[in-house]
Amino acid sequence: MHTHIPNTVKRGILAVRAEATAETPAAVAALAGAFADFKARYDDKLDQQKREIDDAHTKLASQQHFGADTQAQAADDGVIHSFKALRTSADFKAHYSKDAPAGDKVGLSDFVRAVAGMRTSEGAIQALSLGQDTAGGYAVPHTVMPEILAAMAPASSLLQAGAGVVPMEKGAKSVTTAVVNALPQAAWRNESGSLALSEPTFRGVTAVPQSLAFMFKVSRELLADAPNMEAALRIAIGQAFAKELDRVGLRGSGTAPEPRGLLNTDGVQVVNFGGANGAALAGYAPVLQGIGAVMNADGPMPNAVIGAPRSVITLAGLVDTTGQPIRKPELLQNLPMLHTSQIPTDLDVGTSADGSELYVGDFRGMYFLLRENVSIQLLRETFASTGEIGFACHVRADVVIPYPQTFAVVKGVRA
Repeated sequence: MHTHIPNTVKRGILAVRAEATAETPAAVAALAGAFADFKARYDDKLDQQKREIDDAHTKLASQQHFGADTQAQAADDGVIHSFKALRTSADFKAHYSKDAPAGDKVGLSDFVRAVAGMRTSEGAIQALSLGQDTAGGYAVPHTVMPEILAAMAPASSLLQAGAGVVPMEKGAKSVTTAVVNALPQAAWRNESGSLALSEPTFRGVTAVPQSLAFMFKVSRELLADAPNMEAALRIAIGQAFAKELDRVGLRGSGTAPEPRGLLNTDGVQVVNFGGANGAALAGYAPVLQGIGAVMNADGPMPNAVIGAPRSVITLAGLVDTTGQPIRKPELLQNLPMLHTSQIPTDLDVGTSADGSELYVGDFRGMYFLLRENVSIQLLRETFASTGEIGFACHVRADVVIPYPQTFAVVKGVRA
C-alpha cells in the first residue's frame, strides 16, 4: 500500500512516498514519463531558440558580405559594424527620401545657384541654412543626392557590376568589417575525438573614407538661363566622381590619401596570362582562367568581367579562321563584360609595353563607403575676371572588399 502526502512542491509536481509494493514500478514509470515529457517539451523550445540565433548570425554574415537589408547603425564609438548597400536608383531614392523635409523639391541647378548667391527657389535658399562643412561647402539636399548617385551608376563599371554604395550617417567616422582570410577546414571526427584546428579565418578591417574633390566653372549667364542646366550638372558631377571611384576601386594604391583597390588588396587572385611577356587576346582563355581562380578559392560564380575598352572590343570581335564570330563558351553566355577607361593599356609586361588587365568576380561583394553627402563650395575669386563662377565638389569615400579571395586580376592581356 502507499500513502499520499499533501502536495507542497511548486510547479505542480506531486510528491509521493511509496513503499516497496507491487505498485512501485508503476509509480516510478509514471514519474519518469512525466519528466521525459517535460524534458522533450523544453528541449524542443531550446533547440528552436538555438536555431533562431544561428539563423540570425548567418543572416548577419550574409548581409555584411553581400549588403542585404541591414540598416546601418552607428555605435557610440562612431563605428558602423553592419550596413546596408544601395545599388539601384530606387535604393538611392528610398534611402535619402526618408530624411528629406516634406515637400522638399529642391533641384541641383537651384541649389548651385543658391550657393553662387544667384536668384533661385526659396527651398534652395533654405537648404543652405543647414550650414557649411569644414571645407566651406554646402551639403546637397537629400532630394538631390539620389539623382547624383543615379547619374554615377551608368558611368561606373563597378556600380554597373553590382558594387554597393553605403552612406555613413549619424556621426560614424569609420566602418569595421570582418574580412575572410580563408575558409575553415572541416574534418571528420570520432566520438569524443578532438575537433580539427583551422587557421584564423577572419580579421577586422577598418575603412576610413578619404576626401575626393574636383573643380569646375560655368558662366554666370549659362547657369542662370540654360533650361537643361539640371541634367548637365548631374551628368558632370556624377560622372566625374564615377570615373575616379572606378579607378580607385580597381587599381587604388592604398597609399594615403588614396583608398586601396582590388589590384593591391592582399588575397585577390592573380593570373599571369601568357607567361612573363603576356599574350594577345585570341580567345576567352584569360576570362576562363580568372573564373577558375575564383572557383578554386571557393568563391561564387563571378557576375561580371571588367576590362579596358580595347579588351572588351577585342573579345567581342573574335572570329575563327573563316571569319565567323567565335561563340562564347556556355559558361560565359550570361556573364556581362563591362568596360572602363580607368584600366590602362600600356602596362609593362616583361619585354612588352602594351599590357592590360581583366577583373573578374562577384562585384556585389564590394562597397563604396560615403561619409557624407556631396558638398559644393563656391570659389568666389578664381574666375571672377572672366565673368565665370567656380565651384569645388567634395565627397569622402573608401573601398571595402570583405572577401578578397573571390576576385581575380588577370594580368598580361595584350593588344
